[in-house]
Amino acid sequence: MRILLPICSLFVFDSLLRFVLLCLRVLKRGKNNFASEQSITGCIVLIAAHDEAGTIGATVEALKIHLEEWPDSTLCVVADRCTDVTFAEAAAAGAEVFVRTDGQLGKGAVVAWWLRHHEPIWRAKSAIVILDADTRIADGALSALKQAMMNGADAVQAFVAPDATTNSGRLAGWSEVLMQRIDDEARRRCGWSVPLRGTGMAFRCELLAELAPRLHTYAEDLELDVILAARRAKVAFVPEATIFDPKPQQADGASRQRARWLQGQLQVLRDYKREFVQALLTGGAGAWFLLWLLMLRPKILFIGLRVLLLATGLLIQYQPLIWMALAGLAMDVAYYLAGATLVDNPRRYLLDLLSVPRFALMWFYSFGTALIRRRVWLKAGR
Repeated sequence: MRILLPICSLFVFDSLLRFVLLCLRVLKRGKNNFASEQSITGCIVLIAAHDEAGTIGATVEALKIHLEEWPDSTLCVVADRCTDVTFAEAAAAGAEVFVRTDGQLGKGAVVAWWLRHHEPIWRAKSAIVILDADTRIADGALSALKQAMMNGADAVQAFVAPDATTNSGRLAGWSEVLMQRIDDEARRRCGWSVPLRGTGMAFRCELLAELAPRLHTYAEDLELDVILAARRAKVAFVPEATIFDPKPQQADGASRQRARWLQGQLQVLRDYKREFVQALLTGGAGAWFLLWLLMLRPKILFIGLRVLLLATGLLIQYQPLIWMALAGLAMDVAYYLAGATLVDNPRRYLLDLLSVPRFALMWFYSFGTALIRRRVWLKAGR
Protein backbone atom coordinates (compact mmCIF):
# COMPACT_ATOMS: atom_id res chain seq x y z
CA MET A 1 0.00 0.00 0.00
CA ARG A 2 2.83 2.42 0.76
CA ILE A 3 4.19 1.86 -2.75
CA LEU A 4 0.72 2.48 -4.19
CA LEU A 5 0.29 5.93 -2.62
CA PRO A 6 3.09 7.76 -4.53
CA ILE A 7 1.75 6.35 -7.81
CA CYS A 8 -1.82 7.36 -7.02
CA SER A 9 -0.70 10.83 -5.95
CA LEU A 10 -0.03 11.54 -9.64
CA PHE A 11 -3.77 11.10 -10.21
CA VAL A 12 -4.53 14.12 -7.98
CA PHE A 13 -1.46 16.23 -8.83
CA ASP A 14 -3.18 18.02 -11.71
CA SER A 15 -6.19 18.97 -9.55
CA LEU A 16 -3.83 20.41 -6.93
CA LEU A 17 -1.96 22.49 -9.52
CA ARG A 18 -5.19 23.84 -11.02
CA PHE A 19 -6.56 24.64 -7.56
CA VAL A 20 -3.40 26.62 -6.78
CA LEU A 21 -3.82 28.52 -10.06
CA LEU A 22 -7.44 29.22 -9.11
CA CYS A 23 -6.26 30.68 -5.81
CA LEU A 24 -3.62 32.78 -7.57
CA ARG A 25 -6.26 33.98 -10.04
CA VAL A 26 -8.37 35.23 -7.13
CA LEU A 27 -5.60 36.68 -4.96
CA LYS A 28 -3.22 38.33 -7.42
CA ARG A 29 -3.90 41.50 -9.35
CA GLY A 30 -3.17 42.00 -13.03
CA LYS A 31 0.39 42.75 -13.97
CA ASN A 32 2.14 44.17 -17.02
CA ASN A 33 5.19 41.96 -17.39
CA PHE A 34 6.68 43.58 -20.47
CA ALA A 35 7.56 47.19 -19.84
CA SER A 36 10.10 48.21 -22.49
CA GLU A 37 8.43 49.15 -25.77
CA GLN A 38 10.29 47.97 -28.85
CA SER A 39 9.97 49.03 -32.47
CA ILE A 40 8.08 46.63 -34.69
CA THR A 41 7.10 46.53 -38.36
CA GLY A 42 4.34 44.57 -40.08
CA CYS A 43 3.33 40.94 -39.69
CA ILE A 44 2.51 37.92 -41.79
CA VAL A 45 -0.88 36.35 -41.07
CA LEU A 46 -0.23 32.76 -42.11
CA ILE A 47 -2.87 30.07 -42.69
CA ALA A 48 -2.19 26.44 -43.58
CA ALA A 49 -5.18 25.12 -45.55
CA HIS A 50 -5.74 21.54 -46.71
CA ASP A 51 -8.84 21.04 -48.88
CA GLU A 52 -10.63 24.04 -47.37
CA ALA A 53 -12.67 25.09 -50.41
CA GLY A 54 -15.97 26.52 -49.23
CA THR A 55 -14.33 27.82 -46.06
CA ILE A 56 -11.08 29.59 -46.91
CA GLY A 57 -12.63 32.26 -49.12
CA ALA A 58 -14.94 33.54 -46.38
CA THR A 59 -12.09 33.41 -43.87
CA VAL A 60 -9.83 35.53 -46.07
CA GLU A 61 -12.61 38.04 -46.73
CA ALA A 62 -13.29 38.36 -43.00
CA LEU A 63 -9.62 38.71 -42.08
CA LYS A 64 -8.74 41.33 -44.70
CA ILE A 65 -10.71 44.06 -42.96
CA HIS A 66 -8.61 43.62 -39.80
CA LEU A 67 -5.17 43.90 -41.43
CA GLU A 68 -5.15 47.69 -41.05
CA GLU A 69 -4.95 47.17 -37.26
CA TRP A 70 -1.35 46.03 -37.82
CA PRO A 71 0.00 48.26 -40.62
CA ASP A 72 2.22 46.75 -43.33
CA SER A 73 0.74 43.28 -42.84
CA THR A 74 0.21 40.52 -45.41
CA LEU A 75 -2.27 37.66 -45.43
CA CYS A 76 -0.70 34.44 -46.75
CA VAL A 77 -2.37 31.07 -47.35
CA VAL A 78 -0.49 27.84 -47.97
CA ALA A 79 -2.63 25.46 -50.07
CA ASP A 80 -1.17 22.26 -48.67
CA ARG A 81 -1.49 19.14 -50.88
CA CYS A 82 -5.00 20.19 -51.89
CA THR A 83 -7.27 18.20 -54.21
CA ASP A 84 -9.90 20.94 -54.46
CA VAL A 85 -9.98 24.63 -55.42
CA THR A 86 -8.56 25.99 -52.15
CA PHE A 87 -5.84 27.86 -54.07
CA ALA A 88 -8.23 29.60 -56.46
CA GLU A 89 -10.74 30.46 -53.74
CA ALA A 90 -8.13 31.99 -51.42
CA ALA A 91 -6.51 33.93 -54.26
CA ALA A 92 -9.87 35.26 -55.49
CA ALA A 93 -10.65 36.47 -51.95
CA GLY A 94 -7.42 38.49 -51.88
CA ALA A 95 -4.82 36.36 -50.10
CA GLU A 96 -1.29 35.74 -51.30
CA VAL A 97 -1.35 31.98 -51.94
CA PHE A 98 1.49 29.44 -51.99
CA VAL A 99 1.21 25.82 -53.11
CA ARG A 100 2.79 22.89 -51.28
CA THR A 101 2.49 19.59 -53.15
CA ASP A 102 4.30 17.09 -50.91
CA GLY A 103 6.14 16.71 -47.62
CA GLN A 104 5.37 15.70 -44.06
CA LEU A 105 1.86 16.11 -42.70
CA GLY A 106 1.00 18.64 -40.03
CA LYS A 107 0.76 22.38 -39.53
CA GLY A 108 4.29 22.58 -38.16
CA ALA A 109 5.71 21.02 -41.31
CA VAL A 110 3.72 23.46 -43.47
CA VAL A 111 4.98 26.47 -41.51
CA ALA A 112 8.57 25.22 -41.71
CA TRP A 113 8.25 24.69 -45.48
CA TRP A 114 6.89 28.21 -46.02
CA LEU A 115 9.58 29.84 -43.89
CA ARG A 116 12.31 27.92 -45.70
CA HIS A 117 11.11 28.68 -49.25
CA HIS A 118 9.91 32.27 -48.79
CA GLU A 119 12.49 33.88 -46.54
CA PRO A 120 12.57 37.26 -48.35
CA ILE A 121 8.88 37.76 -47.52
CA TRP A 122 9.10 37.22 -43.77
CA ARG A 123 12.49 38.88 -43.41
CA ALA A 124 10.76 42.18 -44.17
CA LYS A 125 8.31 41.71 -41.25
CA SER A 126 8.60 41.51 -37.48
CA ALA A 127 6.09 38.81 -36.57
CA ILE A 128 4.09 35.88 -37.88
CA VAL A 129 0.53 35.26 -36.70
CA ILE A 130 -0.71 31.67 -37.10
CA LEU A 131 -4.44 31.14 -37.72
CA ASP A 132 -6.60 28.23 -38.87
CA ALA A 133 -8.54 28.09 -42.12
CA ASP A 134 -11.86 28.68 -40.33
CA THR A 135 -10.68 31.25 -37.77
CA ARG A 136 -12.43 34.57 -37.26
CA ILE A 137 -10.96 37.40 -35.20
CA ALA A 138 -12.61 40.15 -33.18
CA ASP A 139 -12.06 43.85 -33.75
CA GLY A 140 -8.83 45.00 -32.16
CA ALA A 141 -7.27 41.53 -31.91
CA LEU A 142 -4.35 42.23 -34.24
CA SER A 143 -3.60 45.58 -32.63
CA ALA A 144 -3.56 43.94 -29.18
CA LEU A 145 -1.16 41.24 -30.42
CA LYS A 146 1.03 43.93 -31.95
CA GLN A 147 1.17 45.85 -28.67
CA ALA A 148 2.19 42.73 -26.75
CA MET A 149 4.99 42.10 -29.25
CA MET A 150 6.10 45.73 -28.95
CA ASN A 151 6.26 45.26 -25.19
CA GLY A 152 8.94 42.61 -25.57
CA ALA A 153 7.26 39.20 -25.65
CA ASP A 154 8.98 36.46 -27.64
CA ALA A 155 5.61 34.97 -28.56
CA VAL A 156 2.00 35.80 -27.67
CA GLN A 157 -1.26 33.89 -27.45
CA ALA A 158 -4.68 35.42 -28.07
CA PHE A 159 -7.80 34.40 -26.17
CA VAL A 160 -9.40 31.57 -28.13
CA ALA A 161 -13.20 31.72 -27.89
CA PRO A 162 -14.62 28.32 -28.90
CA ASP A 163 -17.58 28.40 -31.27
CA ALA A 164 -19.84 25.36 -30.80
CA THR A 165 -23.53 24.49 -30.77
CA THR A 166 -23.62 20.80 -29.75
CA ASN A 167 -23.12 19.44 -26.23
CA SER A 168 -19.82 17.73 -27.05
CA GLY A 169 -18.49 20.82 -28.79
CA ARG A 170 -19.61 23.14 -26.00
CA LEU A 171 -18.11 20.96 -23.27
CA ALA A 172 -14.76 20.97 -25.05
CA GLY A 173 -15.16 24.71 -25.42
CA TRP A 174 -15.99 25.30 -21.75
CA SER A 175 -12.84 23.42 -20.76
CA GLU A 176 -10.73 25.66 -22.99
CA VAL A 177 -12.41 28.80 -21.66
CA LEU A 178 -11.70 27.80 -18.04
CA MET A 179 -8.07 27.02 -18.81
CA GLN A 180 -7.72 30.53 -20.22
CA ARG A 181 -9.88 32.47 -17.77
CA ILE A 182 -8.38 30.74 -14.73
CA ASP A 183 -5.06 29.05 -15.55
CA ASP A 184 -3.67 31.45 -18.16
CA GLU A 185 -4.91 34.56 -16.37
CA ALA A 186 -3.23 33.36 -13.15
CA ARG A 187 0.00 32.75 -15.09
CA ARG A 188 -0.24 36.21 -16.64
CA ARG A 189 -0.66 37.83 -13.24
CA CYS A 190 2.36 35.92 -11.92
CA GLY A 191 4.54 36.86 -14.91
CA TRP A 192 4.73 33.26 -16.18
CA SER A 193 4.51 31.99 -19.74
CA VAL A 194 1.22 30.55 -21.00
CA PRO A 195 0.63 27.59 -23.34
CA LEU A 196 0.13 28.07 -27.05
CA ARG A 197 -3.17 26.88 -28.53
CA GLY A 198 -2.39 26.16 -32.17
CA THR A 199 -4.25 29.19 -33.49
CA GLY A 200 -4.22 32.86 -32.53
CA MET A 201 -0.52 32.67 -31.69
CA ALA A 202 2.18 35.08 -32.88
CA PHE A 203 5.97 34.79 -32.91
CA ARG A 204 8.92 36.95 -33.77
CA CYS A 205 9.90 35.89 -37.28
CA GLU A 206 13.47 34.89 -36.49
CA LEU A 207 12.39 32.81 -33.50
CA LEU A 208 9.79 30.85 -35.44
CA ALA A 209 12.18 30.34 -38.35
CA GLU A 210 14.68 28.84 -35.90
CA LEU A 211 12.18 26.52 -34.21
CA ALA A 212 9.89 25.47 -37.06
CA PRO A 213 12.30 22.92 -38.68
CA ARG A 214 12.13 20.87 -35.47
CA LEU A 215 8.35 20.51 -35.53
CA HIS A 216 7.23 17.04 -36.55
CA THR A 217 4.38 15.86 -34.30
CA TYR A 218 0.59 16.14 -34.44
CA ALA A 219 0.75 18.69 -31.58
CA GLU A 220 3.02 21.45 -32.84
CA ASP A 221 1.73 23.86 -30.19
CA LEU A 222 2.80 21.46 -27.43
CA GLU A 223 6.19 20.99 -29.10
CA LEU A 224 6.68 24.74 -29.11
CA ASP A 225 5.60 25.00 -25.46
CA VAL A 226 8.30 22.54 -24.38
CA ILE A 227 11.03 24.04 -26.57
CA LEU A 228 10.24 27.62 -25.51
CA ALA A 229 10.09 26.63 -21.84
CA ALA A 230 13.52 25.01 -22.13
CA ARG A 231 14.83 28.26 -23.66
CA ARG A 232 13.10 30.27 -20.92
CA ALA A 233 11.38 32.34 -23.59
CA LYS A 234 8.39 34.49 -22.63
CA VAL A 235 4.98 33.63 -24.08
CA ALA A 236 2.48 36.33 -23.12
CA PHE A 237 -1.27 35.88 -22.77
CA VAL A 238 -3.24 38.64 -24.52
CA PRO A 239 -6.86 38.34 -23.30
CA GLU A 240 -7.75 41.58 -25.11
CA ALA A 241 -7.18 39.80 -28.44
CA THR A 242 -10.09 37.45 -29.11
CA ILE A 243 -10.32 34.94 -31.92
CA PHE A 244 -13.21 32.58 -32.63
CA ASP A 245 -12.40 28.92 -33.16
CA PRO A 246 -15.17 26.63 -34.51
CA LYS A 247 -15.36 23.23 -32.82
CA PRO A 248 -16.40 19.90 -34.43
CA GLN A 249 -20.17 19.69 -34.13
CA GLN A 250 -20.38 15.90 -34.13
CA ALA A 251 -19.05 13.61 -31.42
CA ASP A 252 -17.10 11.44 -33.87
CA GLY A 253 -15.33 14.49 -35.30
CA ALA A 254 -14.48 15.71 -31.81
CA SER A 255 -13.20 12.24 -30.88
CA ARG A 256 -10.94 12.08 -33.94
CA GLN A 257 -9.58 15.54 -33.14
CA ARG A 258 -8.81 14.52 -29.56
CA ALA A 259 -7.25 11.22 -30.64
CA ARG A 260 -4.92 13.13 -32.95
CA TRP A 261 -3.95 15.52 -30.14
CA LEU A 262 -3.31 12.61 -27.78
CA GLN A 263 -1.06 10.97 -30.37
CA GLY A 264 0.84 14.25 -30.61
CA GLN A 265 1.11 14.36 -26.83
CA LEU A 266 2.67 10.89 -26.82
CA GLN A 267 5.09 11.96 -29.54
CA VAL A 268 6.20 15.00 -27.55
CA LEU A 269 6.67 12.92 -24.40
CA ARG A 270 8.84 10.53 -26.41
CA ASP A 271 10.93 13.05 -28.35
CA TYR A 272 11.41 16.01 -25.99
CA LYS A 273 12.39 14.39 -22.71
CA ARG A 274 15.63 16.38 -22.49
CA GLU A 275 13.92 19.72 -23.10
CA PHE A 276 11.18 18.82 -20.63
CA VAL A 277 13.66 18.06 -17.85
CA GLN A 278 15.75 21.13 -18.69
CA ALA A 279 12.70 23.40 -18.45
CA LEU A 280 11.68 21.93 -15.08
CA LEU A 281 15.21 22.37 -13.71
CA THR A 282 15.75 25.94 -14.91
CA GLY A 283 12.32 27.47 -15.53
CA GLY A 284 11.13 27.87 -11.95
CA ALA A 285 7.52 27.65 -10.77
CA GLY A 286 6.17 28.93 -14.08
CA ALA A 287 7.61 25.96 -15.98
CA TRP A 288 6.23 23.48 -13.43
CA PHE A 289 2.72 24.91 -13.61
CA LEU A 290 2.95 25.01 -17.41
CA LEU A 291 4.46 21.68 -18.41
CA TRP A 292 2.90 19.33 -15.87
CA LEU A 293 -0.59 20.61 -16.62
CA LEU A 294 0.04 20.28 -20.35
CA MET A 295 1.04 16.64 -19.93
CA LEU A 296 -1.57 15.69 -17.32
CA ARG A 297 -4.41 16.08 -19.77
CA PRO A 298 -7.21 15.71 -20.59
CA LYS A 299 -8.68 16.86 -17.28
CA ILE A 300 -11.76 14.67 -17.69
CA LEU A 301 -9.57 11.58 -17.98
CA PHE A 302 -7.85 12.31 -14.67
CA ILE A 303 -11.17 13.12 -13.01
CA GLY A 304 -12.30 9.65 -14.07
CA LEU A 305 -9.13 8.19 -12.57
CA ARG A 306 -9.85 9.97 -9.30
CA VAL A 307 -13.33 8.45 -9.23
CA LEU A 308 -11.76 5.04 -9.85
CA LEU A 309 -9.24 5.75 -7.10
CA LEU A 310 -12.08 6.54 -4.69
CA ALA A 311 -13.94 3.35 -5.61
CA THR A 312 -10.75 1.31 -5.10
CA GLY A 313 -10.14 2.88 -1.70
CA LEU A 314 -13.69 2.14 -0.61
CA LEU A 315 -13.43 -1.43 -1.89
CA ILE A 316 -10.24 -2.25 0.00
CA GLN A 317 -11.12 0.05 2.93
CA TYR A 318 -7.84 1.97 2.73
CA GLN A 319 -8.40 5.43 4.25
CA PRO A 320 -5.36 7.30 2.79
CA LEU A 321 -6.51 6.37 -0.72
CA ILE A 322 -10.07 7.49 0.01
CA TRP A 323 -9.01 10.86 1.42
CA MET A 324 -6.58 11.44 -1.43
CA ALA A 325 -9.31 10.84 -4.02
CA LEU A 326 -11.85 12.96 -2.11
CA ALA A 327 -9.39 15.84 -1.84
CA GLY A 328 -8.73 15.75 -5.58
CA LEU A 329 -12.44 15.62 -6.45
CA ALA A 330 -13.20 18.46 -4.02
CA MET A 331 -10.61 20.65 -5.77
CA ASP A 332 -12.16 19.68 -9.13
CA VAL A 333 -15.59 20.77 -7.92
CA ALA A 334 -14.22 24.09 -6.64
CA TYR A 335 -12.46 24.72 -9.97
CA TYR A 336 -15.54 24.06 -12.10
CA LEU A 337 -17.94 25.93 -9.84
CA ALA A 338 -15.62 28.93 -9.87
CA GLY A 339 -15.74 28.69 -13.65
CA ALA A 340 -19.44 29.52 -13.58
CA THR A 341 -18.51 33.06 -12.47
CA LEU A 342 -16.10 33.54 -15.39
CA VAL A 343 -18.07 32.34 -18.42
CA ASP A 344 -20.45 34.43 -20.51
CA ASN A 345 -23.44 32.09 -20.06
CA PRO A 346 -23.35 30.52 -16.55
CA ARG A 347 -26.75 28.82 -16.92
CA ARG A 348 -25.79 27.10 -20.17
CA TYR A 349 -22.43 26.16 -18.66
CA LEU A 350 -23.97 24.51 -15.59
CA LEU A 351 -26.53 22.65 -17.69
CA ASP A 352 -23.79 21.38 -20.02
CA LEU A 353 -21.87 20.04 -17.02
CA LEU A 354 -24.65 17.48 -16.65
CA SER A 355 -23.32 15.89 -19.86
CA VAL A 356 -19.86 15.33 -18.39
CA PRO A 357 -20.26 11.50 -18.16
CA ARG A 358 -20.95 11.34 -21.90
CA PHE A 359 -18.04 13.68 -22.54
CA ALA A 360 -15.80 11.46 -20.41
CA LEU A 361 -16.75 8.43 -22.49
CA MET A 362 -15.81 10.36 -25.63
CA TRP A 363 -12.40 11.12 -24.14
CA PHE A 364 -11.83 7.46 -23.20
CA TYR A 365 -12.81 6.51 -26.75
CA SER A 366 -10.29 9.06 -28.09
CA PHE A 367 -7.60 7.71 -25.80
CA GLY A 368 -8.27 4.18 -27.00
CA THR A 369 -8.17 5.33 -30.62
CA ALA A 370 -4.83 7.03 -30.05
CA LEU A 371 -3.37 3.85 -28.55
CA ILE A 372 -4.79 1.56 -31.24
CA ARG A 373 -3.24 3.78 -33.91
CA ARG A 374 0.08 4.09 -32.05
CA ARG A 375 2.01 2.86 -35.10
CA VAL A 376 1.28 6.19 -36.78
CA TRP A 377 3.08 8.19 -34.16
CA LEU A 378 5.81 5.61 -33.57
CA LYS A 379 6.91 6.11 -37.17
CA ALA A 380 7.31 9.87 -36.76
CA GLY A 381 11.01 10.69 -36.93
CA ARG A 382 12.89 13.47 -35.12
